[in-house]
Amino acid sequence: MAPSNQRRAAAKFYQEDIVQRKDDPKAYGVVLRCWQDAEDIPPPADSADPLMRPLVQGEVGVSYFPRPVREIISEDKLALVDRMYQPGDLLKRSVDDVRSGIVTHTTVKGRLDHAISGEAIPGWKTMDEIETAVEVDMGDYVVYNDWVGQVVEMFDEAWVEVSGGTLVRLPELSARLAVGEKGPDILPQPMSTVQGIFGFLLGSTRPSSSDTVISVKHTVLAVAWLAINQALSPAEAMTKPRPQRYWYGSDLGDLTIVSRRAEEAMRVGDRVRLRNNTGVPVTRHGRSPDGQGTIEVDTLIVQETRTSVDVLWQDGTRETLDARETIPYLNPDEYDCWPGDHVLWKTEEKKQHVIVQSVNARDRTAYVRVVETGAIELASVLELDAHGTNDWSALAPTNDGLGVRRGDFVFIHKEGATNGVESPMVPRIGEVEEWVRESPTVSPNGQLGGWRRQMADIGTRIAEERGREGSVEEPPIRRPQKGDTSLNWFGEVIDLRLDGTVEIMLPNADVMVVPLNRLTRLYDSVEQLEDLWGDDEGTVDDGEEVEVWEMDQDGHWVEGTAEDDDEWESAEEDEDIVMEDAMDVDNVVGGGDWSPSTDTVIPPLHGTPISVGAIAAPDDSRPTSSNGRPHSPDVPKDAIEVDGEDESEEGSEKPWKRFEVLPSAPADHAFYNTSPAQPSRNFMARLTKEYKALQNSLPDSILVRAYEDRSDLLRSLIIGPENTPYEDAPFVIDWQLDSNFPQTPPIAHFLSWTNGNGRVNPNLYEEGKVCLSILGTWAGDKNESWSAARSSLLQAFVSIQGLVLVKEPWFCEPAYEKLRGTEDGIVNSRLYNEKAYVLSRGFVRRALEIPLGSLEAEINWFYYTNRKLKKVLDDAGALIEKSQRPEESETEADRERAVPRLSGGGIIALQRTLAKLQALYEAHSA
Repeated sequence: MAPSNQRRAAAKFYQEDIVQRKDDPKAYGVVLRCWQDAEDIPPPADSADPLMRPLVQGEVGVSYFPRPVREIISEDKLALVDRMYQPGDLLKRSVDDVRSGIVTHTTVKGRLDHAISGEAIPGWKTMDEIETAVEVDMGDYVVYNDWVGQVVEMFDEAWVEVSGGTLVRLPELSARLAVGEKGPDILPQPMSTVQGIFGFLLGSTRPSSSDTVISVKHTVLAVAWLAINQALSPAEAMTKPRPQRYWYGSDLGDLTIVSRRAEEAMRVGDRVRLRNNTGVPVTRHGRSPDGQGTIEVDTLIVQETRTSVDVLWQDGTRETLDARETIPYLNPDEYDCWPGDHVLWKTEEKKQHVIVQSVNARDRTAYVRVVETGAIELASVLELDAHGTNDWSALAPTNDGLGVRRGDFVFIHKEGATNGVESPMVPRIGEVEEWVRESPTVSPNGQLGGWRRQMADIGTRIAEERGREGSVEEPPIRRPQKGDTSLNWFGEVIDLRLDGTVEIMLPNADVMVVPLNRLTRLYDSVEQLEDLWGDDEGTVDDGEEVEVWEMDQDGHWVEGTAEDDDEWESAEEDEDIVMEDAMDVDNVVGGGDWSPSTDTVIPPLHGTPISVGAIAAPDDSRPTSSNGRPHSPDVPKDAIEVDGEDESEEGSEKPWKRFEVLPSAPADHAFYNTSPAQPSRNFMARLTKEYKALQNSLPDSILVRAYEDRSDLLRSLIIGPENTPYEDAPFVIDWQLDSNFPQTPPIAHFLSWTNGNGRVNPNLYEEGKVCLSILGTWAGDKNESWSAARSSLLQAFVSIQGLVLVKEPWFCEPAYEKLRGTEDGIVNSRLYNEKAYVLSRGFVRRALEIPLGSLEAEINWFYYTNRKLKKVLDDAGALIEKSQRPEESETEADRERAVPRLSGGGIIALQRTLAKLQALYEAHSA
């Protein structure tokens, strides 16, 4: 792990970059993998694919063309040819630039070669000079009878020239072949069903390196119909049933393809034709002397591109740049927004729909137009919700909440009608039928199953009938024409205006400007399937195997055949040993410093186990209690002394007890309304041990409350450790133990008090989820997961304080850990810490304003009597004062702080909270 002050070199290349080898300028390739990619699960080291071994910094995975070679290679051996963007993509000028921009348009020109002969076409060709040579492709949108659908599978008929010049027809269910591809992997084995152009079977044909694809025709399409024209009345919509699934023969001519601008842009490897094909080289294939049965090929392949991008910067300026002068913005901050965005301005007092006019990225402030009043006001971006969905993450971004984005496909409601929701929310529509979700199945004899089998049968029958009397030649699929207004109920978002209206490019290339409330976004099939498959990524399913206790020959309950020295045992005579050996964390202290007497292992969030002793060095100067446990001066003496301490001072009893069993659970507990299971004898025996461990070993800055009437519930209060963005803030988590405990882990619910302004920590979700390996909510390895023999409630509580509430929480995301020490990581971590600090000050306010069941007295004591609220106010005030001084005045000690300074937007948001905290402090002091 690189220390925070050690900078790593910035990446030179990014996914989809077009590169060439410096030692072979004719070798062009596309970058498919980069070291900095967000790969939660590293690829297997033993993969046969040469691109799938783990990367080290400075390496990229490249696929070359036209020769099908893939390799991992050092960045130093490559030169950047072009950088690919599409409208709506985010970029920066450099990795350390805090200002970002959004691509509004791309202009691409390319160099072309003949797809078969490789003959070069002179000069650079623009988009206006070419047209696609591929009629339809996977993922394309099609329209029929007021329905919008998406092509999800295709059956192809390809013509392949084999050795000797013979043409072979290859029908197959796939979209894998393109004109000009060559090599021994074109023809599959066996070849008994492949038919020559003159109708005879070529059963003896075998793949060779000279096999070349001459022509590809998509003869059958499977279309997932997503949604119907939203401008229709309900009565009109009822007359238009969902269209058929399979499209072939003459029916193909009834479909109309609708393309995004990004799909029409020229890309390396695209097959195209020149609109003016005068002088274009043509190759002829086939051996018929009279020309019958030969195929002429005028298809060209894009060999090299140059892209320029039109950029809208956050400050509202616009610029056209060579794409190579920019870098993709891979890890946007959740508060990032750009001019024209519809967002919610959330303060404690109200929530307003506003339109971003400009953003000062360095200061983290934005000028916004309040829709209700038309006023232009200055806001902190920390108070702007740009997504309208809880728990937004850059690793899995969604835009199904607020507004629309450039590049979105949208339905347009009739003038005078709306989408039916309150702005700035925009609904999305698109129903993927169950058959689309069906995974491919193959029988033992190699035959496809399900709907793909039906589709393959149709395609095979068409291929067999090809050339016979009565066979149908497929008409071309239609494309929208200029002046055709029949599809003006659907289009692509191309720009967002500062007055809140939206520019839409219609299928006929006309532009329409409409208000936001007349739009509904298309939810396409690819997006839905990604959401479906990605919902539970990294979690452990209820059905997965868990450890099972079994009784050994001595009558002890143990976990299978576990041989851990610290495993739990159930015999009462061993309880003391268990408490002291397996669960002794007595010397863990609050305030961020840990001083273990033994190297007790806490399962980390991800990666290798981290021992408590590795979290921080002990501070030998700390005072100790009579039982030898070091403690922080910020916690009361009661927190570390055994029961029965001196309470002779009148009225001086302090409620700060680390563990306590109360008569009844509070009604505000997250699991209060659940039905408790009847506890078993084993459950109660284990719970007794857990209670004893909590009584003896909790650190001073963690309080836990259990309940006599609900033995399945607990509530914990964790005070944020020192020199983290969470310092002095209260974090409350409610817990439930199901009837299978301890075979299954405890269930946690985090009380998030962020007012809907985002997660306070990557592992603490706004909806209450606590993402931690030991809780089974993140799929770590077996040593990190909950074990009935090795794990405990104490371990879970301490893990949250020591491994979640950390100095640099941005790196808690597993995909970001490798960015520690990079410029990208440093910038993003600093921004995240500021957010976490400001939000966690609000936690103090929430805990004091709304009494918390079981912990109200402790909260009041800690912040009022113990004057921790005064410290919070003083520390925040000092930080604001320091942030308003020039940055050059910072000392090295300042820079080592978790939050060394605040942006202007951070100050605005923090001051709102401090005003409320100050009022609470003064009211209590009065």
